[in-house]
Amino acid sequence: MMEGLDDGPDFLSEEDRGVRPRAVNVDLQTDATLQVDISDALSERDKVKFTVHTKSTLPNFKQSEFSVVRQHEEFIWLHDSFVENEDYAGYIIPPAPPRPDFDASREKLQKLGEGEGSMTKEEFTKMKQELEA
Repeated sequence: MMEGLDDGPDFLSEEDRGVRPRAVNVDLQTDATLQVDISDALSERDKVKFTVHTKSTLPNFKQSEFSVVRQHEEFIWLHDSFVENEDYAGYIIPPAPPRPDFDASREKLQKLGEGEGSMTKEEFTKMKQELEA
């Protein structure tokens, strides 16, 4: 025994001394959850829009499932609001999502349509895969 330490019955309970194994039961069926899924970006003129799907078992929500459409600028505003608020100092805040580049995809799609007859099968397949990514 190390000097100054008391490991007698007055110091540790039976459970703390490892006499009985300690277990915690977690009912995964009733635990509150929050799932958020953000679908692919859609371009409408000069705006980029996302559909945000939410599923939750939290009692704070009136509905268990709902969806809203949000613009890219709203995600930027939300990110900046967290970063600039001192209440969130010390929290890890992920970077704001980049604005999707639809112009590059449009150009590739146009080239794909124009060059379909003159491209090799490999070139066509590669460009098609790039567009689908």
